[in-house]
Amino acid sequence: MLTTAVVAAAVAAVAPDRAGLASGVNNTARQAGGAIGIAAFGALAGPPTDPAGFTRGIHATALATAALFAVAAIATIVLIPATQRR
Repeated sequence: MLTTAVVAAAVAAVAPDRAGLASGVNNTARQAGGAIGIAAFGALAGPPTDPAGFTRGIHATALATAALFAVAAIATIVLIPATQRR
């Protein structure tokens, strides 16, 4: 949902002759972050040889992730003035 907005913000934040570089760095960071996130979820969930435990681990990890997203969203709203968020 946010990929287009993040790319637009990254490209707008640099000089026009650096737009391709900004877009490439943003794309690389997004892909690397996704791969690391998937690996972390799997590692935190526990061994897949115990399906019930693995499912509980995935649920706990998802709840922790949702809580972190909520904290980040609240911090953004509180700490960044509305004029800078547009």
